[in-house]
Amino acid sequence: MTSAIDVTHRRMVKILTITLIVFMTVFGLLANRYDSRSRQRFKLSKAYLAYAMLWAIAFTGIYGHQIYQDYVQGQLNLRDAVSLYGYMNITVAVINYVTQMIMNDAVAMTMSRVPLFETLKMFHLDNASLLLSIGMAMFKSVGFPLILETAFILQQRRLEPDASLIWTVYRLLPLIISNLLNNCYFGAMIVVKEIVKALNVRLESQRQQVNLMQREDQLKLNTPFYRMQKFYALADELDKLAGRYMVIYVHCDKYLSLMSLSIILSLICHLLGITVGFYSQYYALADTFIADKPYDGLGALINFVFLLISFTEINMLAQLCNNLLVATRRTAIILQEMNLKHADCRYRQAVHSFTLLVTVSKFQIKPMGLYELDMQLIVNVFSAVFSFLLILVQADLSHRFRMY
Repeated sequence: MTSAIDVTHRRMVKILTITLIVFMTVFGLLANRYDSRSRQRFKLSKAYLAYAMLWAIAFTGIYGHQIYQDYVQGQLNLRDAVSLYGYMNITVAVINYVTQMIMNDAVAMTMSRVPLFETLKMFHLDNASLLLSIGMAMFKSVGFPLILETAFILQQRRLEPDASLIWTVYRLLPLIISNLLNNCYFGAMIVVKEIVKALNVRLESQRQQVNLMQREDQLKLNTPFYRMQKFYALADELDKLAGRYMVIYVHCDKYLSLMSLSIILSLICHLLGITVGFYSQYYALADTFIADKPYDGLGALINFVFLLISFTEINMLAQLCNNLLVATRRTAIILQEMNLKHADCRYRQAVHSFTLLVTVSKFQIKPMGLYELDMQLIVNVFSAVFSFLLILVQADLSHRFRMY
């Protein structure tokens, strides 16, 4: 039964991985093809590269021309949360196209060397936790664009009721493309978190066995030879777990280095989106109570949707990374709780080596070394948002009362 569940888990992770790779390839962000017969499983494909370059040139030309036209016609409204969010995502998408082409060889090498499914075969993942995590990833990848598309439709029905709905898809496309790399990172960290939790379950089971063997009744019950054999077997298993932990740490660090720029740009985009979203809400209320203008409820609602999406994106990423960091810290705590008073020297060496690995590696998720992704990120974001808002509101109120 357990084996069948593990096979199902591997299939679910495989489906998630293939889905993200297909989307990356379709939208021109991945120019590597999969070759199961080659030692390097992902290789540069000239056809895929030409397709990716065509996507990048077409996207940059079409949306760059749109921004230029808005600027020339005086329609570049950076105070509107929806417009600003669109412009920022266009910029992020263009930068992602350029960086992915520059780092194409590094991406192919990293994807080829990740022993994902070999690692999954070693562990039994928690079914409920994995399903919930994958559900969150699917909602982030599919649910958020659908919500944004609904907001675009409402806005178009209000401002341009005769326009085709295709224009809402046209406006949504940059938001999808700019978040693809972040969705890939989010999906990867979900799998890593579940693997580390499964590693901790194995480690906790071993801790219970080792601590039980230190009891006086167990010392009398078992012969020294049996205890030596048992500790040698446990030490071998612990070395394997330490090896998997090392693999997770190394490849997470490599993957983060590839995704760092995209993550930082996305966070800046969401930060500005939240700031402008709150400011738009304030501006609508100020126009109503100070300038005696009618309250634009639908416009405020649409702005609030984009504000909420930006905040939820940051919150989901912070929650996931924080849970992963908690899981890695739990690894260190379990190792420290092992009673080695009467343990074999071989087992003591294995525990000390694993503990040293966890201590020295200092598992962190810190893109480009700027700031760590954990729950503190949410506090920092809101601190920055309210600082910006204070300046913007003071400037607006000063301007309003000067006019009166």
